[in-house]
Amino acid sequence: MTKIRALAKDLGRQGEGARDLHSSVALLLTQADALMGAKRATTDALLAPLVGDLLGPFPFFGGGNLPGGLASELGDMSKSIERRCTQLEACKKLAEQGYRIDPVIAFSDENPPDAKKIEDALRAMGELKGKDFGSNGNRDDLEKIQKQLDGMTSAELDAFFAKVPDADFRLYGKLASNADDGSWLKWWDHNGIPEAARRDHLSRILARIGPSNWGKMKDAFPGIQPGFDTTDAWLDGQNAQNGQQAQGMHWGTPTDPLFTPGRELNAGEISQGRFADCWYISSLTATAQRNPQFIREGIKENPNGTLDVRIWDKDGNLRWVTVTPDLPLDKNGEPMTAYNRVSHERWPAYYEKAFALMYGEDDGGAPDGHQGDKRYDRTERGNYGATEWDFNKNAPPYVTGHGSESIDNDFDSVRQSFESEKRPVIVSTPGGDKLKADGKALWGNTFSTRHVYYVKGFENGKIVLGNPWGPPNGDIRATPEEYKKYFNDPQALKVPR
Repeated sequence: MTKIRALAKDLGRQGEGARDLHSSVALLLTQADALMGAKRATTDALLAPLVGDLLGPFPFFGGGNLPGGLASELGDMSKSIERRCTQLEACKKLAEQGYRIDPVIAFSDENPPDAKKIEDALRAMGELKGKDFGSNGNRDDLEKIQKQLDGMTSAELDAFFAKVPDADFRLYGKLASNADDGSWLKWWDHNGIPEAARRDHLSRILARIGPSNWGKMKDAFPGIQPGFDTTDAWLDGQNAQNGQQAQGMHWGTPTDPLFTPGRELNAGEISQGRFADCWYISSLTATAQRNPQFIREGIKENPNGTLDVRIWDKDGNLRWVTVTPDLPLDKNGEPMTAYNRVSHERWPAYYEKAFALMYGEDDGGAPDGHQGDKRYDRTERGNYGATEWDFNKNAPPYVTGHGSESIDNDFDSVRQSFESEKRPVIVSTPGGDKLKADGKALWGNTFSTRHVYYVKGFENGKIVLGNPWGPPNGDIRATPEEYKKYFNDPQALKVPR
């Protein structure tokens, strides 16, 4: 620790020296340049910008060239290392008192942990057992604990989780998740933490605790992890439309990159995976095609390995939902979820996972060939099953924050929305055995009925439609007459540019 602190101090000194060095070199080159008339004092790519850059050491005046630009950077780095050292020393003291802190958290850049805050939260959690909450319900008591936990640093929260008895935290989860208030005769009776506030609370916790405590979180609040055992893929062992196999489903964490550094996001490489949520993946892919930066900005990786995903809820409110990095995998360890099957980027899977948690409008879904079978057609919330077989207009508000616009089902209207208005567009296919047979005769297995596609463009008088199944399924190229016969319900999305 002594050597690390010495390094921090040395970086700070070097940062201070960078200002003086910059001023001296810039002054020398500027004077030389003035004396040399038409000739430049230097043509070196690194030194040339210093000519006349006498304010370089002060970035807020517009100068950010080296070496002066290092002044604030090295200073910030020095202070960060000092804070992390103080944090690590405080964590060591907590460990001596019997608290365990995940190594992922111990070197965080935050205020050092306060043992009293941890002890107070443990005491409050233990006092929930057998407590008489009075006639006004338990919400006020639970919100006090919520405030305590939300106000903790990562290290404090992780130490709390490591020590709180499983039964105590499960009780907190049970009470917080039951937000049913009393009858209208007892209007003052308020219980649990309301869903939106509870979801934000859980995300704040999950984004900070170490991986060793995620299991305790999931045990007390199962709603932070979407289930997959009600999906068609689980029940049938395959995707019913394309026949992709789905045996041996289990949770696992892929090691592929979230986004590939230095590589542009390619919407055409996204594969839907084996869940029947084409209606959502088409909206996500169409949005990524039109505005890839909007998609990049919608996922943030946290220091503990979790991910914050931007999504709008059923009431149109912007949310950042925290998810763990594990995903449903098949028996071979391949993702069951949406994925980039070319560069193996994970980002589509986490958008899909957050959507599975947040989708709030499932009422049994669109016709899926299992009408009347309650294993398939039932209202669900918070799992991958809720996202299967639904209508294309339901997805855009969750992806973009705006409802889609239903446009006329003709070639020219779709083209105008896509080309002139620069809007992502998705289209559907109706059901019917004859339509399916005729469509496959034209386009092969990339055509499917009761499916949703996204518009990729227009070429040689034809509309080009992308299949959310992704590679190796090819695009569909349809004439205006073919489009009219095989496709319907076009929706134009609104995405920030």
